[in-house]
Amino acid sequence: MMTVAFLIVMVVLGATVWPIERYETAPGAAAEVGDRLTIVGGDVQVYPPENGVRFVTALGSELTALQSFMGWVDPYVDVLTCEQRFGDCDPEANREIQLGAMSTAKEIAAYVAMSYLGLDATLAEGPAQIAGFDAGLCDESAPPRRACRVLDVGDIIQSIDVGNGVVTIDVVSKISEALADAKPGDVATIEVLSLSGESRTVEVELIASPDAPARTIVGFSARDTRTVSLPFDVAIDTDRIGGPSAGLSFTLALIDQLTPGELVPADGVAVTGTIFEDGSVGAIGALVQKAIAVERSGARYFLVPTAQGEADIADAQAAVGDNVEIIPVASLEEALAALVSRGGDPA
Repeated sequence: MMTVAFLIVMVVLGATVWPIERYETAPGAAAEVGDRLTIVGGDVQVYPPENGVRFVTALGSELTALQSFMGWVDPYVDVLTCEQRFGDCDPEANREIQLGAMSTAKEIAAYVAMSYLGLDATLAEGPAQIAGFDAGLCDESAPPRRACRVLDVGDIIQSIDVGNGVVTIDVVSKISEALADAKPGDVATIEVLSLSGESRTVEVELIASPDAPARTIVGFSARDTRTVSLPFDVAIDTDRIGGPSAGLSFTLALIDQLTPGELVPADGVAVTGTIFEDGSVGAIGALVQKAIAVERSGARYFLVPTAQGEADIADAQAAVGDNVEIIPVASLEEALAALVSRGGDPA
């Protein structure tokens, strides 16, 4: 009997620490942006709100065997394989890309907020960093010099030579210049800088764009690396939180801080959605899990992207019932109008 009990204890203990390459998508937190926001410099008046905008996160940690089992029986936790979670199963590279996406989200959010308020702000291009590859161009039959075979997610393109001389790629738009006279099938010599800081040179066979066959491309999607120039300094401490989904919440929080009154209704508002420079709002991931996080935070309203789709929004609403009102918005203007209609002060 002691032996059986000992074995059971050892199995349970082992399951608590044994990693099995499973990753969760689980409810995170809904925290106020204002606690992480700093505005300094310039002749600017700041109006700290009593009830600030909340941004929402979802968890994505690696799981042990026991945690995976607990996740499988939790209706609001998705347990994913490494490939399902990261695509190419490179968690560290994906992490760096997601942190970069968060950094850019803050830049775009500041630009949109300043533009809305009539303040001076400009966007500048950034380097050409690889965000991913089109799965349709990188199946098992892809040739050995296809971009996805020789380049890695996170690589920064330093230069391209297609036989007419080396073109330095200091900003992403220079890629089009470098490929202006290239044809599909040409081989480009590309110098890249990896996430680890290592420089290397590779040869890539260029291809025709699937969307515009007359255009020749390298064959990767580039991360948005633009930065914003502002009349004063804006800092948002997001620690090690990654991804672009807090863009709309950051934009609203900045507008709230820079205008008098209470933009957020007293019952509390959480927000998710990417933000684009024209003020439009884009879809995000893990909406159901984020809705659960909002419910647990006590916020009454949850602004989400209309672009999420009716089915995804309906699933999130069903998960929180009547405790949270989920409000789809397609733009910054719609988000501001939704807050005012529920008791917030006009910006």
